[in-house]
Amino acid sequence: MTRIKLFGKEIEVEEEPKTIKLFGTRIYPCNVEQQQEQEAALQENLPPTNMCQAIRLAGGSGLVYIGRKKAEESDINPELSRLLIPGTFDKELLNNLSEEERIKLENDDKDKSFEVKVMDQEGNFHKMKFTRWQSLNRFVLNKGWNNLVEANNLQKGDTVDLWHFRIPLKLCFAINIIKN
Repeated sequence: MTRIKLFGKEIEVEEEPKTIKLFGTRIYPCNVEQQQEQEAALQENLPPTNMCQAIRLAGGSGLVYIGRKKAEESDINPELSRLLIPGTFDKELLNNLSEEERIKLENDDKDKSFEVKVMDQEGNFHKMKFTRWQSLNRFVLNKGWNNLVEANNLQKGDTVDLWHFRIPLKLCFAINIIKN
């Protein structure tokens, strides 16, 4: 016996068909446990519901989870005014940049940055620069980072989840802060 999920209801079938024809439409059954695991994994990488709604209301699309980090002293220092993005996030970031954005970050000019909007967990947007620091070969969010830190009382040790999305073609970020 095989269990499949059909219209949200689990049913058992005696043989394991490759496809089922239902009302003239061919459907592909899946392993219910595997589907539940995949759905749970997707849920873990989604921002809180209120942030998802705010992103949609702002016209955002293409939400991609970048990663999680603990806020360090340097991330909340008002004199530094920047979020240092871990190098482990680079691949995901670079894979989702437009050609124009990549060129801006890799050009030979001193300014390797462009303006982005960063949404906090309250749905407020903060203007910042997305910059590639040549000296560390790392990405940072700066020029406005202090406003987000103050507005959300970000503290050392707090967990920061980071996503990016687009409104309509402009790169934006979403940050959820989980208090320590």
